[in-house]
Amino acid sequence: MVRTCAALGISSGLLALVACAGRPDAPLSLTSPMAMEGEADEQAASPVASPSVVESSELVVAEPAVAEPREPNPYIAPPVRRAGDLTVEAPPRTRGDVFGGRLRSHVEGALSKGSPRVWVGPQVPGFVPLMEETAELFLLDRVGDEFMAFYRDPYGASSCGLGGDENCHYFVRAYDVEGNERWRVSLHELLSASTYLEVQDIRWADGTLYFNEACQSYSSGAGGKCSALVAYDPATSTVRWRTRSLVSNGEFLVHGDYIVTGYGFTNERDYIYVVRRGDGKIMQKLSVPKAAERFVLTDDGLLEVTVYPGTRHLFALRGWDGAKPRLEKVERPKATGRG
Repeated sequence: MVRTCAALGISSGLLALVACAGRPDAPLSLTSPMAMEGEADEQAASPVASPSVVESSELVVAEPAVAEPREPNPYIAPPVRRAGDLTVEAPPRTRGDVFGGRLRSHVEGALSKGSPRVWVGPQVPGFVPLMEETAELFLLDRVGDEFMAFYRDPYGASSCGLGGDENCHYFVRAYDVEGNERWRVSLHELLSASTYLEVQDIRWADGTLYFNEACQSYSSGAGGKCSALVAYDPATSTVRWRTRSLVSNGEFLVHGDYIVTGYGFTNERDYIYVVRRGDGKIMQKLSVPKAAERFVLTDDGLLEVTVYPGTRHLFALRGWDGAKPRLEKVERPKATGRG
């Protein structure tokens, strides 16, 4: 078999793609129906074997060959895709090292219609659409053998305007690795009000979709009725639970039977919460000096919480495998050198 290998480059240096036909493990694959030069001549020049003589009156019929099924490679994608104001490349661009903001996203650029945005998340499989109505792909998480695609409407596109009170439209689609849609939901229809709310983070875990309906700005604008954490079951199309307000307005972490999230804003008190996944009960409320914006589990099992404007705090997870989970602030011992 003749294999072709092509290297494609864009002069800007933003994309370099190498695709080799016949390599199922390649992240991207380009194939051409045209044969390599000289291949047809070689085939034509090959001698044809004479049929063998079968000294038997019985006719032997060969069974048709059955192709073995294979799992499609979910990471095969076109080199460049564009939809709306979003550009998605394969492989994707690298995110800039910028901290700040409560919104978890896989795009960089202003969120208004007409402003260019570029994808900086995981590679987007070719079967995942880049738009849903006027909403653009905003987050893509692979969870096991499923992809959760989250779409957000840009300001000025159709549903919401920059500086306005209306909620933007949000959509979620789930796909398996073969590109089959598992379920879908118009997330904005699940929000508890049509104004003053926005989704800052969303996670798909163990058959449940978790998201927050965060305050767009100061909680006073919504009368304090914002920033709840919500659990939704796509299988039954029901909201399983919703916490009280002012619990979650940024990124959150799903870990074991609990969720770690935070609420905080300018001139408002800042807290971290531990929420039970089963029923949304708040298990712990912990005060922090500034709003928590990121939660990461370290290699040694600690929880690293980054608070505005980038200060890191460490917490031990006590009782996390039981009914009384607690976060306990700790300090990592400083390394001592030998002199």
